[in-house]
Amino acid sequence: MGKIVLTAINSQYVHLNVAVRYLKKFVEKNSDVRLDIYETNINNQLINIIKDLFELQPSVIIFSTYIWNKEYVFSLTKELKKILPNLKIALGGPEVSYEWEKIMKENEEIDYIFIGEGEKVLLNFLTQEISQVKGVVYRENLEIKYNGAEPLIENLDIIPFPYDDEELQDKTKIFYYESSRGCPFNCSYCMSSIDKSVRYYSIDRIKKDLKKFIDSPIRLLKFVDRTFNLSREKYMAIWKFLLENYREGITFHFEINANIFNNETLIFLETVPKGYFQFEIGVQTIDVQAMKSIRRVNDLKKLEYNVRKITKNIHLHLDLIVGLPYETYEKFKYSFDYVYNMKPEMIQLGFLKLLKGTKMYEEREKYNYKYFSKPPYEVFSNEFISFAEIVKLKNLEKVLDFYYNSEKFSESVQWIIESHYKSAFSFYEEIADYFDKRGYLKVSHKESTLFTFLYEFYIEKNFKDRDIFIEYLKYDYLMLGKTGFYPEWFKSEKDGKLYDEIIRKGNYKSIRDGHKNSELEKFNYNIFTKKFENIYIFFDYRTKLTKIVEKH
Repeated sequence: MGKIVLTAINSQYVHLNVAVRYLKKFVEKNSDVRLDIYETNINNQLINIIKDLFELQPSVIIFSTYIWNKEYVFSLTKELKKILPNLKIALGGPEVSYEWEKIMKENEEIDYIFIGEGEKVLLNFLTQEISQVKGVVYRENLEIKYNGAEPLIENLDIIPFPYDDEELQDKTKIFYYESSRGCPFNCSYCMSSIDKSVRYYSIDRIKKDLKKFIDSPIRLLKFVDRTFNLSREKYMAIWKFLLENYREGITFHFEINANIFNNETLIFLETVPKGYFQFEIGVQTIDVQAMKSIRRVNDLKKLEYNVRKITKNIHLHLDLIVGLPYETYEKFKYSFDYVYNMKPEMIQLGFLKLLKGTKMYEEREKYNYKYFSKPPYEVFSNEFISFAEIVKLKNLEKVLDFYYNSEKFSESVQWIIESHYKSAFSFYEEIADYFDKRGYLKVSHKESTLFTFLYEFYIEKNFKDRDIFIEYLKYDYLMLGKTGFYPEWFKSEKDGKLYDEIIRKGNYKSIRDGHKNSELEKFNYNIFTKKFENIYIFFDYRTKLTKIVEKH
């Protein structure tokens, strides 16, 4: 069959495509066929990708097709046939698993589409007569044929570990791993709700795999299980193993349902070293009607209790979805404030996407959805929220990244909200409008510029207690590290003698080394006690700690 190339076009450079690696390892374990992997990202120009693939001189190219790369993949299939006329092109992945007959009719350059779980389908495709292979859409005498679905793999342990030893030496990439497949929930917007059968790798196999990651220098491993904490027996066995084999410098990321933790689990999680685990929790909405419409149930009191119990040492990402049925702009404010008040490290605003194959896609006319006809199929409006309101929330998402998710403005922004606003949403709504009117959302900004914008916003709003606000802003600015300069609003009152005295008493190689790795600043307001008093705060950038020091 000649050279066969599995092609992954990722959304970012730091990502790795685990799907093509599972395919390669499975096929090579069970046959004499050898596969190449070509991996790039959507920031690479199409002409460069075409050149790279041409130089490989493949006989067959198999594209892993997702919402973020579909446009690229379909463009590539058209162009590649011009320069490689004998090339066979196959597509797999969620973006081609539905309406496959329509896709084949409209794209003559596509020779095959793989439907569903790919390991067995690809192996059979490469080793058997096409007429005998299930899970493949193909052409025969101008007819489009499909022999039915390939049964799912029940024993996932037959799928080999996806990564080579050399790959595991890369500290710059995000690695992905699965301990299960499928999801029992019925969320109407999610592709995972289609495959309701949950299958697990064995605990012994998972431990063996995880030891390879722990023994490598990688820094972030993301579990792709749709709901990691379905089986308490399994997830606790995994977490206990990770704790027993703790390695500093690595983080494990899990998508979890925070409603289903019991007290024993919460007590265990309190023992996990800070930064070792990272949880992504899909709150999505707190509106009862909206939850019912998407077939999702949140016990909001239990969810909040559980989140607050683990927030001290578990890095938390809480997700919301804009554009759900029944959730108006006004109702979304309550969902936002509910999440914000739990103080996760990150709040992720997602905008509803109408994905083919989901219940929500089928109900698009019921709720009068208008949406982008091309990937990512993002919603423009429905009968509950207008496009203008969604644009406002898009702008809010950007300033939320600046002033919350960056974790660079934790003291100053919180003080503004507590002192001048009834809710967090009101603050972000107003500062998003401020940024929008000045064109600040259309370009990128340095961190120091964002501090100045916040100061200017405060002045324009004519809020009282400007002197107190500046002290909070100074503190956040100095927490950045050694910035090298002070903005106009920052009036430094450093005491050089006291600074040198502190450095001499500290564990520094020299005065110069101390100045490089620390800072001292006078404050006229104590942000910790909320009292007017003259204090000096020492910032140690090696430990990322601060302390109040006395001047003798």
